[in-house]
Amino acid sequence: METNFNVDEVFGTDVVTAENDDFLNVYADYDLEENCVCDTLTVILNCANGEQLDYKYRLNTEEQAVMARKMDAYYMEQFGESLSDCRKQYLEEDAQPSQNLSL
Repeated sequence: METNFNVDEVFGTDVVTAENDDFLNVYADYDLEENCVCDTLTVILNCANGEQLDYKYRLNTEEQAVMARKMDAYYMEQFGESLSDCRKQYLEEDAQPSQNLSL
């Protein structure tokens, strides 16, 4: 995936060069309870030798806002609804009393 920033500068890695087959997986989380993007990305450097190194990247407020827009657009594209709709359903399901099955 193309990025609009230098991932090596941001994450302190060496994946932009053609000298290796390393790559990054970056995971962002959305907190449905708090209705916001979590403030930390999980970054996993996958090395060509099979080693994986985990990093954390703290998002500032502006980055969280950008990520929220991107996550909402992605969710809309994939599921045809907004994250707000998803959160509403989540909260409604969470408010339902659990049903236990007795045998």
